[in-house]
Amino acid sequence: MNFSKRVIAYYCGVGLLAALPFTSQAEITLIKQDAQPDDALSRLKFAVGGSIRPQFNNITGDSDRGSYKRNGFDGGTRFRFGAEYYLTEDVSWLGYYELGVNIPALFNWDNHYAEGARDTSRRQLYTGFKSQRWGQLTFGQQNSVYYDVVGAKTDIWDYDMLAQASNIGINGDYDGTYRARKQLKYKNRFGDADLYASWLLEDTEYLPGNGLRYKRQGGGSLGVDYHLTPDLSWGTAWNYTRAEMRNPGNGDSKGYDQNIIGTSLSWKPDNWTLALGGGWYQNFSPSKKRSVDNYFANEAWGIEYFVGYTIPVQRYAVKSVQPYVMGDRLEYTRGRDYQRIDNGVGVTLQLDYGFRIDYEHVFTSSSDDLGDMNLVRLRYDF
Repeated sequence: MNFSKRVIAYYCGVGLLAALPFTSQAEITLIKQDAQPDDALSRLKFAVGGSIRPQFNNITGDSDRGSYKRNGFDGGTRFRFGAEYYLTEDVSWLGYYELGVNIPALFNWDNHYAEGARDTSRRQLYTGFKSQRWGQLTFGQQNSVYYDVVGAKTDIWDYDMLAQASNIGINGDYDGTYRARKQLKYKNRFGDADLYASWLLEDTEYLPGNGLRYKRQGGGSLGVDYHLTPDLSWGTAWNYTRAEMRNPGNGDSKGYDQNIIGTSLSWKPDNWTLALGGGWYQNFSPSKKRSVDNYFANEAWGIEYFVGYTIPVQRYAVKSVQPYVMGDRLEYTRGRDYQRIDNGVGVTLQLDYGFRIDYEHVFTSSSDDLGDMNLVRLRYDF
């Protein structure tokens, strides 16, 4: 694997500088909420956090020789800012912003980022209100109901989300299944169940290429996350998106009713972490033809699993070691002849001061003969 000394040195420097003022991994509260009469500022809580993530992907064979991912790239660096303002005894105002930063693109490091990649991106930006009695209502770009209830349970290793709806659609931010834009979302707890509902407003057009334009016209989601025990939760969600695909070059257009339904389990007894999830996708995943009339495959399904065990160490700057096995399967049943199966092994070293190292090897069998994946990610969380 061709590691770039410049990329490693820069990321390590950034991580060390960020870590210097702090003795442990934690969200940093800059303003602590302690409501006092006649003191408006005492009602405010403001916290910051983030994650710096240099990463190296190496596919066996020569298919990715010279690619920016083999050379080293940004695996999802982000910075987050959250505010909460106490209004009454039971109601608070919320505000949240999460900024993605592609550090190699920011500094124009050739061969370390995709051509045309943006320096920064808005991962989330929303505001709203929460109440212990009435629940939480937020509006803006935020995690979808489907991701919160189903997808997040198996989104816990690096080379993942290859068979779940939040990642295999045209674009999860636009189709409403991942970090959904222009979303009104409600959440409340009733007994052992968290209930979710959302309304997806009409969005601006997304350009997937080939001169085509995708436009979400509306939609909505329902979900429930049932806590069977303190360690075991079961989530089920449905998402509907009404969309249009059009070609302004010749005037062709077609409407699509996109439906996904999924369910997943998360169980964390003692040092174990086990997760299993799956979904069914209608008119959702892009087909091979990708024309206006046949852009989305009629039906597909996918499953993901993860089994890991955390071994406490607490010595030599190593807090814990977690070996794990994981995998997924994606199969199209109508509208496209494609199948992909991934199974792999990995290990996570959780170090002091918020540092972490992940290594994974994934064995892939697919209709397009993809190679196996070797992955290393360095990470600093604060």
